[in-house]
Amino acid sequence: MKAGILDFGTYIPHYRVARAAIGAAWKMEQAAPLLLGERAVAGYDEDSLTMAAEAALHALAGHEGAPVDALYFASTTPPFGEKAAAPVVAMACDLDVARALDITDSLRAGTGALSLAFDAINAGTARQALVTAADMRRGEPGSLLEAFSGDGAAALLLGSGDNVLAELLGSYHLSDPVIDTWRRTNSRYLHTDDEAYTNEVGYFALVDRAVKGLLQVTGIEGSVVGGTAVYTPDGRAYIRLAKSSPLAASFAKMGKFSPAARLLMSAGNLGAAFPLAQLALLLETAQPGDLLALVGYGDGADAYLFRVTAAIAQRPAKRSTQAWLDSKAELPYTLLHYFRENLQEKPLFPTYTDPWTSLPLLHRERDELLRFHAQKCGACGALWWPHRPNCYECGAQEGFSSVRLSGRGVVVSFVAEWAIPTPLPPAGMIIADTPEGARITNPATDGDPRQLQMGDAVEFALRIFHTAKDLPHYSWKIRKVRE
Repeated sequence: MKAGILDFGTYIPHYRVARAAIGAAWKMEQAAPLLLGERAVAGYDEDSLTMAAEAALHALAGHEGAPVDALYFASTTPPFGEKAAAPVVAMACDLDVARALDITDSLRAGTGALSLAFDAINAGTARQALVTAADMRRGEPGSLLEAFSGDGAAALLLGSGDNVLAELLGSYHLSDPVIDTWRRTNSRYLHTDDEAYTNEVGYFALVDRAVKGLLQVTGIEGSVVGGTAVYTPDGRAYIRLAKSSPLAASFAKMGKFSPAARLLMSAGNLGAAFPLAQLALLLETAQPGDLLALVGYGDGADAYLFRVTAAIAQRPAKRSTQAWLDSKAELPYTLLHYFRENLQEKPLFPTYTDPWTSLPLLHRERDELLRFHAQKCGACGALWWPHRPNCYECGAQEGFSSVRLSGRGVVVSFVAEWAIPTPLPPAGMIIADTPEGARITNPATDGDPRQLQMGDAVEFALRIFHTAKDLPHYSWKIRKVRE
């Protein structure tokens, strides 16, 4: 049975900062011709875990009950130095997986995790595997790394059988400890030095070797490949690679609106998620028979070749990557630093007491906080979230069951509150009715709550509610549907 991609998903945050604004703030006149477009910025209540969950949920939409046995979370910016993020992502997706592992510290984490997932599927130890990658890398303020980087996520659902959308034809991998960008464990910002040299001996050399190895392994001529998703540090490197690569013909076919160019201009370099997000863009418009290459880079290189199958026509309709890119709001450059706490040591939400929630409580309520399970009364059918000891309709105290909420709803009421401290006032609180019958009151996110109207369609997004004792507390906030 052929292994391949069953589905895919992406996520781009709501906020954008214009690169020209970064250049103006730091008087970067000489770099002005390079500072085109904008970069995506994760909200103050987001991190790589929440973004990975968004992309994973998107990939799983239409595959409810899928037999996912492994989940890999790939990132160079995981929220924890000691504690895995993958099990939290799995729980947010309502998955019970035997393997939930983090693959970190390298830009090649996303394509590296893909190799582990395919190995598990081909070995029969996983029926399906989900690879989700997300990054929110920090370039030093005023640097080109800050301007070119962007926040975002992508996910691939992998499996085998006749329903794969893109069949894996072969892969090639190599490792090399080339020094490119780096960040020590206790460092806040990325470092780089002599980029021209490291690109020459690192990026261009290793990507070229990986692509040539892939073409040799698969016996495919580079000229017949229809599209290529490739990690690239910036637009200049991409233009050179597109002309010199053995896959130059595929770059020519994609033209100036290639996935890499679109993401670089509208979101930025998404780190470990960058090549996977490009592959998603290619698959969204692919036709049966198309050959697509995926190339990752970082401490080596990975290269994959896929053939799109007829099953692509049966993919469930869902939000496109371009829709994520088009759904946005401009963010002042100074707020980017406020979101990242670059301007001060004090927390975003100063309080007189530490808003700590006990570990037993977090564990006991994780089905509702992370899995988004509501309670349903067996006596009268009433549904509610969060849980309570008795039914609010009939008063029953037992006979309850769990219902996974769809993550969609309709606005019943809302309020904009200026007294609650928030980096982006006003704070919003929304009351929404879900299709399953629950009425939920939760904080708003992504946008000004004053722009809501009764009856607006909303969706629930996993976010950081607050952080205490350096531990983020995750649960679901409400935003207007980003379409």
